[in-house]
Amino acid sequence: MKNELIKSERMPIGLYRVNGLSMSPGLAPGDYVVTLKRWKSRYRIGDIVVAQHPHFGRIIKRIRAIQPDGMLWLEGTHPDSTSTEKMGSISNAIILGRIINTTRNNNQINARKTSD
Repeated sequence: MKNELIKSERMPIGLYRVNGLSMSPGLAPGDYVVTLKRWKSRYRIGDIVVAQHPHFGRIIKRIRAIQPDGMLWLEGTHPDSTSTEKMGSISNAIILGRIINTTRNNNQINARKTSD
């Protein structure tokens, strides 16, 4: 085998634990989410993603809008979630992945429909 077959890219799959209420009732503290990083396709409005926000740390939010320049606006589903305006627009480069599966804190697995 040739060396170019082995790449040192980050894994496209991630596993994260939900800590806050910003996406409840859909996601609750103690739930786990599995993410898939999109390398060649774009994220879409409505995708729920995990991002490494420069001011708020690791967050789980839904994509509310996508600007023509590719910047994303995120939102939570809970009324007490940090506002879209306070979070500001973010680059898709800080998106860690789109949620493709959830495991409820009661061990119920919920697969999300994927179009990839």
